Amino acid sequence: MNNQLTHPSVERATIESVDGGWVSFVDPLRYPKSSFGDIKPYYAPICIDTLQGPESGFLKLPIDIYWGPERIFNLSHRSSLHSAYRTILAESDIEGLNQYINGEILKSIWDDLILPERLVDLWESKVEGLKNAR
Repeated sequence: MNNQLTHPSVERATIESVDGGWVSFVDPLRYPKSSFGDIKPYYAPICIDTLQGPESGFLKLPIDIYWGPERIFNLSHRSSLHSAYRTILAESDIEGLNQYINGEILKSIWDDLILPERLVDLWESKVEGLKNAR
């Protein structure tokens, strides 16, 4: 992150390997005054090319990824696509990422997505094909 202040959760994060990817988390016992957003786990695949989600059409997210009133996203509309990808990246595990994210689409919109700093740090430091994208 060029000349920007780094959020404390990025410096406190532990990144570990999980089946098929990576997880970034902050131990709440080590940092008891952290907010949920600071300690929430984020997941990332090993390689962006393994993400073979849909390229077009409508995408209905399960309630455990998106619990809002309208869970259907139109992938042909930019704002709907961005909303779906922001939600999936922030709320899904490895299985959900593989099912709902398309690696080529993600590469094309990565710079436009507004994402938590620790999530961006995880993806750009660990995911082959996306490193140092911003």
